[in-house]
Amino acid sequence: MPALPVLPDPPVPPDSPDPPDPHLHLLLAGCYGVLVWHLPPLGLAVVAAGLAGLFVATPLRRRLRPGMLRGHAWFVLAWVVLRFALACLGTAETPPLPVIGGEGDGGGGLFDALRLAWPDGPLLAHAARESALLGVRLALLIGIGLALALAASPRALGLALVWLLRPVLGARAWQPALGIALMVHFLPMAQGTFTQVSRAADLRGPLPLRRRAVLLPAAVLRILGQRTWTQTVAVAARGLDRPEAWRPDFPFRPVRWALALLLVGLGVGMTFLPV
Repeated sequence: MPALPVLPDPPVPPDSPDPPDPHLHLLLAGCYGVLVWHLPPLGLAVVAAGLAGLFVATPLRRRLRPGMLRGHAWFVLAWVVLRFALACLGTAETPPLPVIGGEGDGGGGLFDALRLAWPDGPLLAHAARESALLGVRLALLIGIGLALALAASPRALGLALVWLLRPVLGARAWQPALGIALMVHFLPMAQGTFTQVSRAADLRGPLPLRRRAVLLPAAVLRILGQRTWTQTVAVAARGLDRPEAWRPDFPFRPVRWALALLLVGLGVGMTFLPV
């Protein structure tokens, strides 16, 4: 009987020559998360363009789910509407109205007439501008958080957090890092569970709003409670509840550090742009 030919083993894909560096990702996300609240509109536009290019030119776009963006969009919209309402009801000071035809009135009569005809115009314009800026800042902050969560695994982010907190907490730095890693792992799981439960409730038929508001959270909490026990057993089985499993060992790459410091310096420099 002729011997069967021996097939060669399938080629093993080589490791990535340039793996991601989670502690630099965490450093950049933390710096720009603070800078977003201090940048003028032009700086916000630059950060938004860079963040959009990051999602388009990297595999992060394929990891996004429509449910993530939809929920965050509603969150931003709610805060924008609330900020606009509070600004309209507040006591924001508007600039004094010049007298039409007074001294120094050079061609501004039409504008002054419009301001007199609509006294609340400057207040509404100011409220709209502040609300839009708040929405842009919140959207950028959420986008930075999504990019950080999608760029690395929860364990890699936990190791980066240990590296960041070790000068402050010492040997106990792994405890908050484990908590943050579990939170990053559970947030998309909770969102996906809520979407599945909501879809199942819609397929069963229309529910009254009061019953839906009680049924959906109860079902989601019950499912997540079962998964929490499973994840606890998995953490203990892998030995992640010990400090030995949270010892970061990130190689020093001068080029990446230089690029990260350059990006941080660019963000700090944009705070001096004109408003």
